[in-house]
Amino acid sequence: MLTLLSVFNLLILCGTESSAISTIIINATVGDQVLFPVPVHCGSQYGVTFLLTSPVNAKLASWGFGTPHKHALYEKRLQIHQNASLALQKVQIYDTGLYEIHIDCYDTAVMETTKTKFDLQVFEPVSKPLITINCSTKNASLSCCVSKGTNVTLYWEIQPMSGPSDRIDDKAELVISPGHEQDKYTCVVQNPISNATSDLQTLEKCNDQSSTGFVLYISISTATVLLFGLVIIIFIYIAKLTTDDKGNNTAIEKWNEETCHLSDGAIEATYITRIRSS
Repeated sequence: MLTLLSVFNLLILCGTESSAISTIIINATVGDQVLFPVPVHCGSQYGVTFLLTSPVNAKLASWGFGTPHKHALYEKRLQIHQNASLALQKVQIYDTGLYEIHIDCYDTAVMETTKTKFDLQVFEPVSKPLITINCSTKNASLSCCVSKGTNVTLYWEIQPMSGPSDRIDDKAELVISPGHEQDKYTCVVQNPISNATSDLQTLEKCNDQSSTGFVLYISISTATVLLFGLVIIIFIYIAKLTTDDKGNNTAIEKWNEETCHLSDGAIEATYITRIRSS
């Protein structure tokens, strides 16, 4: 893809005959071909120098007067066109920087070097954003994230139950205000060369979780009551068994006491069994 100049800013310095410094801002996508214009206004004798000035200083190419030259790292990516332009092929993020083109005229009259400055910004396009729902906080919240893109900014749009959509926030996390749980939301991400919008998102998931939580609460409460009732029944049953055993033991002990006391052979034995309940 051929990248055109997005912004052109020209500053003319007064007080000199032909001294003009212009700055051209170029926004490019990774993989694009970028054209740097070379405005030659000389005769047949001139020289052009292409420089990288930031983040490092380097002479990338020169042609015209003298022997043509290309930097070894740019040998296959720099192309000099006859239509007064210089092409940088397949730009990458690391190509972001400040560049200059210097033009020197070598006619009979010596002219001052003409300089053009370029601010090249290379961006990776943004991917489609994904929204994550958080239902655990007091107020539900939405989080927006992207897997690809450089220099990404974002904002949220709300689509009410009635009325047009509206831009509401520019933070990665959006806390839903009370009363807006039924509205729909989208996250919009962008950078200077691309933009993308998420799918519409609602808070039905949080509402479903609330209903499920209520049902779970009722189920646990019912099970607890039933278990507690069962424990009480078992306790009463065990207590009753213990009481019956004590009554039987009392009767047996009393019967043994009477018969043993009346076991003298000279007296007719009378057996008395007394049952005493406690």
